[in-house]
Amino acid sequence: MKRRIIAAALAAVLLGMGGCGGLDDPAAQTPGAALAQTDAPAETAAIPEGAITDDEGKFAFTGKTQQVGDDDHGYLQVPLGYLPFQEEGVDGLVQYSDSTGTNILTLQHYADMDYSTAAQSMFAYMQSNEDVEGLTGATVTAGGYDALQIYGHYKDGYFLVIWFIDDPSSESGCYYLAIEFDGEHQDLIALSSTFQNPADFHASGKSVDKIG
Repeated sequence: MKRRIIAAALAAVLLGMGGCGGLDDPAAQTPGAALAQTDAPAETAAIPEGAITDDEGKFAFTGKTQQVGDDDHGYLQVPLGYLPFQEEGVDGLVQYSDSTGTNILTLQHYADMDYSTAAQSMFAYMQSNEDVEGLTGATVTAGGYDALQIYGHYKDGYFLVIWFIDDPSSESGCYYLAIEFDGEHQDLIALSSTFQNPADFHASGKSVDKIG
């Protein structure tokens, strides 16, 4: 059910079905505070040396990672061992999942929708979905880029954090980063800080890892 919700929401944003409104208080809450109110553990209390942290420094990922992405969707580090995953009903995404198929990282790019409009549309769509609870929004950064963040959790105990990230190369475009996870994998939020747009990725001299 979770993945069908994401697929439908993406389609709604692309078609402009979600409408505007819903993010009137964009700094309402961050995932760290919201997770503490659920059955999932609170954000990381102490950051281990060498860990990857999110831009706010609230979550830490200590495992090994692999570099994924492309010029069409942006670039991201995902946990080592995660494999390409294709969401049913949606084409053209960069997605990686663990072996359970429940912890998923997704990249997308919208060429004709700025990050504010896209976030408003997605928030309104998800707000109308009875399977999503605790929906909140926040103005944040991801990898140093301006972003609007949407957080919610599903009734079955899974969580979803979405970032709509400003595309500095386009006045009418934005990047989409979504991380879906169970209560034991909240550290995946930290990997949002590894996002890079194509220009910055290539300027850094990094390369995408060969997987499989």
